[in-house]
Amino acid sequence: MYLLFKSVPDNQLGIIRRYGHYLDYVVGYLDDSVKDVVEITHLNATVIYSKSVADAWKFAGNWSGYLSVRANTSADEQLNNIVSSSEDEAIKVKYYLTDEDKANAVEFMKTAMRKILDDIYDKRMQHLNLHASSLESASWDEQRIEAHAYMENNTVSVPTLTVLAAARNITLDQMATKVVNAVNAYNSSIATLLASKQQVESEIKNCLTIADCNTLLHNRYGYTMPYAQQEQLGITSPAAVNL
Repeated sequence: MYLLFKSVPDNQLGIIRRYGHYLDYVVGYLDDSVKDVVEITHLNATVIYSKSVADAWKFAGNWSGYLSVRANTSADEQLNNIVSSSEDEAIKVKYYLTDEDKANAVEFMKTAMRKILDDIYDKRMQHLNLHASSLESASWDEQRIEAHAYMENNTVSVPTLTVLAAARNITLDQMATKVVNAVNAYNSSIATLLASKQQVESEIKNCLTIADCNTLLHNRYGYTMPYAQQEQLGITSPAAVNL
């Protein structure tokens, strides 16, 4: 099983082996025979189900169409040792990407972009809830249900709102209004986040080539595309984060 996760210290990997790396992320390998007994939830990892896609970390972002490989590296190992074992480790051998390599690289880069996007928006979601204690959060659903019920019929029993209104020394009408307004504001924030995320997800889906992925990473994720690609496309603006 191959995993994609934000880089962590070695002591958090356990028996997971570093298989490759891309940007700030690690491609890890965990043997299927132990995947059900090894704790990996702390890594918040995305599973890459295809070995070919996991292998394509080494092709990600490759604008030149070839890879310079040294002996005794993970890239050389995954390319079935194209560098002769007799070669000096300083010697590089060029490996030219096949169409399949390029397709796998695109799929890997799209997986990585979705992973980065998920991590960013999960944090933004957490920020929306920072001001609420666990005790307050536990009563949100009941407050919402009672508030909407009270707005429709102010004779219904609303025990939670009654207690909260008394504690704040306000009327039930005022309390119900506060709750409904808070719920609407929260839902609006969630909808805004979701719409922004889905826009980027749509752009990821539309990436067909490594060059497309590089462009999206440059314009949205703040990772500079290869200079040769910038020249060819006439791009002069610096990489920017716009997620």
